[in-house]
Amino acid sequence: MKKKFLIYSMFLASIAIGGCSSYFDVDTNDMLLEEDYVKESNELYSGYMGVASKMQTLADQTVFLSDLRTDFLEPTNNAPQDIWDLYNFKEKKGNSFADPKAYYDLIVNANAYLNKVITYREQYPKAIEDAHYQALISGAVRFKVWTYFTLGKLYGQVAYFDDPQLDLEKIDEIPQISFEQLLPKLIALMETGVGGVNGSVVTNWGDILFPGVAANQQDLVWNMICPSPEPLLMELYLCNKEYSKVVSLGIQFIYDNGSGRYKIGNDDYNGEWVQFFTRDPITKTRGLINIVPYDYERNQTNRLIRFFSNTPPSVYYLRPTAVARERYENQLRYDGHTLGDQYRGLNYTYYFQNGSWVVRKFSRDREASSEIHKNNVHIVIYRDADVHFFMIEALNNMGMFDQAEALLNDGIELYLSRNAGNLKYPFDDLVRNSSLSRNWGIRRRVNLSPVYPNGITKSETIDNEEKKIAYMKALDQLVVQETLMESAGEAKAFFALMRIAKRWNDPSLLADIVSAKYPAGRKEQIRDYLLNPQNWYVNYPLN
Repeated sequence: MKKKFLIYSMFLASIAIGGCSSYFDVDTNDMLLEEDYVKESNELYSGYMGVASKMQTLADQTVFLSDLRTDFLEPTNNAPQDIWDLYNFKEKKGNSFADPKAYYDLIVNANAYLNKVITYREQYPKAIEDAHYQALISGAVRFKVWTYFTLGKLYGQVAYFDDPQLDLEKIDEIPQISFEQLLPKLIALMETGVGGVNGSVVTNWGDILFPGVAANQQDLVWNMICPSPEPLLMELYLCNKEYSKVVSLGIQFIYDNGSGRYKIGNDDYNGEWVQFFTRDPITKTRGLINIVPYDYERNQTNRLIRFFSNTPPSVYYLRPTAVARERYENQLRYDGHTLGDQYRGLNYTYYFQNGSWVVRKFSRDREASSEIHKNNVHIVIYRDADVHFFMIEALNNMGMFDQAEALLNDGIELYLSRNAGNLKYPFDDLVRNSSLSRNWGIRRRVNLSPVYPNGITKSETIDNEEKKIAYMKALDQLVVQETLMESAGEAKAFFALMRIAKRWNDPSLLADIVSAKYPAGRKEQIRDYLLNPQNWYVNYPLN
């Protein structure tokens, strides 16, 4: 108990306000130097949080890089040339938004941290509790895997290394591997890990940092800062086309031992959806899984509000496009006749303000000019909709159309009633179903009607392989459309777009959507450019 209080005191000191730099205040040029590192066992904990802090420097960059490559965002006249270059697929070395340094900075530090912790454990095997040691190692592995995974999705190739002593300035000397070569490495790292610990170990950080404090009084955000193993592995397996693993892992995760979390239930109906992005994250854990937190009072900010809002002191660099707005406006509501995405469209995802269209998804709590820059905007790593989309894709590509459509449209609740006596995997477990029946589906949660592939025989009467493949591809395209609306501004939709276009070896699936936001005369140029999958990635040479 005494040791835990030391840890607790150390963390309180590290996040103290009072003008001191907080644990999350980061210099991205820092290295975890030998002489400053593990001298006492408590520093293992602060070192871990130091690795976590690197996420703050790259989270908003990930949003800008990925969502500028969908049809959701376009630059305003205020935007600097580097953003315009990204928009026009003309980025080059020196572009401050395209530079991957922040990602490699985290990886360098994670490698150094893992080596130091393992070495320290070997020298002092009783200095840290085994459960804590495993959680620290596993969490550092997941930070590294998520960062490499994101690098691969954005850049198409990465400099892969495990060297704990590599100088950040020598990244350009490391041979690069493709995204396809990276995937098995990351899956192996998650499944096997390092130092005898894989990437699946989690712990309740509240109990470690707040010993003796009731759970409802702990700062539970500490449990949300590291990518959780299940959604991370689900996304890795999905990219690797291991669909059955996605489903078996996902169904247990959303079941969550019968809890109320991750269910896409009516708890979040009637406008609650948008609160995932604006309210205190620990009040929204039924939907949020992992976040990168920020705290204005501790001088922690990201650039989302500043770039999206046109209310001073924001700079208004990026705005929602007309084609993205039209997609929301053309949605059919659950009543079957009213148009407009009621809870994700106008006034929620975007807004007409001060004579211009702005992204509003992250700023609804404080919008007055004196307050807007004080919003504590967390950036979501994974949330409930993400794991459902992973399962929808996997179920679809396993030919389980009814189950996939249940999660996409009006939920497990209605699937169970419509298919009573003929339930099929993964909705055939009576124990799980008692909890999963809370699921309303992605579209029903926001009061939208079901969608199905147009002009293709319904899944119930598919009777040959050709029809099955056609239906599967069409349903994947509906997943893309839904992800573009549900996940706008969250650095998710472009990765889904790439994944599905690759799966069907049809780059037009991506090129048609992305090019639609460009003006006449430029649209066809961009479409032709994107028909080459190599051009999907951020082009930033390391050497």
